[in-house]
Amino acid sequence: MNFSASKSQSQPPERGSFPLDHGGACKPLQREFVACLKSHGNEHVSCRELSKRYLECRMDRGLMARDDLKNVGFGDARRDGARVSTEGAREAAGFVAGLHVEGRKSVLPFRGPREGGGHA
Repeated sequence: MNFSASKSQSQPPERGSFPLDHGGACKPLQREFVACLKSHGNEHVSCRELSKRYLECRMDRGLMARDDLKNVGFGDARRDGARVSTEGAREAAGFVAGLHVEGRKSVLPFRGPREGGGHA
């Protein structure tokens, strides 16, 4: 089958395109946000207020369409049921993937290939 013959439809971005900040009007906020992410182990929830200020800066300067902040992910966190991500918390506490399988090796031994040349 020739997959290159099939045509796919590309779709524009959901909120359209917006100009880059060539003048650097919002660059200080962007740098502050990236520094916050680095200092908090890429935990974006800790830097939420900076992200909000950066988007407001872009909207104020016409670098993106003005929209209600709740439409771009900044609703009331308590009402939305948002939670702080704990990604990496188990690893920080010493969790290592696959270690729990060690005790099962004697229970599920490798039996080798099947007799008769069949494929599994």
